[in-house]
Amino acid sequence: MPLNPSQQQNLERWMRSKAIRGCPACGDSKWRFAEASYVRALLEAGDANLTEDRGVVKLPCGNCGYVMLFDAETLGIRGLWDTGRSV
Repeated sequence: MPLNPSQQQNLERWMRSKAIRGCPACGDSKWRFAEASYVRALLEAGDANLTEDRGVVKLPCGNCGYVMLFDAETLGIRGLWDTGRSV
C-alpha cells in the first residue's frame, strides 16, 4: 500500500534524524518518497509470513532504482498505518 503524505513526511524526518541521505548503490539522494509503500511481507507464494505482520517500508532511489527496506514499526509507520491510511 502506498504511504499517505503524513507517512511520507514521517519517513523523511526519520531518515534525516539518522543521517541517511545518499543511496548506498549510486550515492545520489533522489529518493522517490511519493512511491514509498508499506509491504506486509516479501514472500513467494506459499511461504510462511515470517514478519509476523510487522511489515516493511520500501523506498526506491530515483536515480538507479535501488530499493531500501526499513522496518515499519521502527519508523513509526506501522502505528500510523491503521489510523492514517486514507489521510
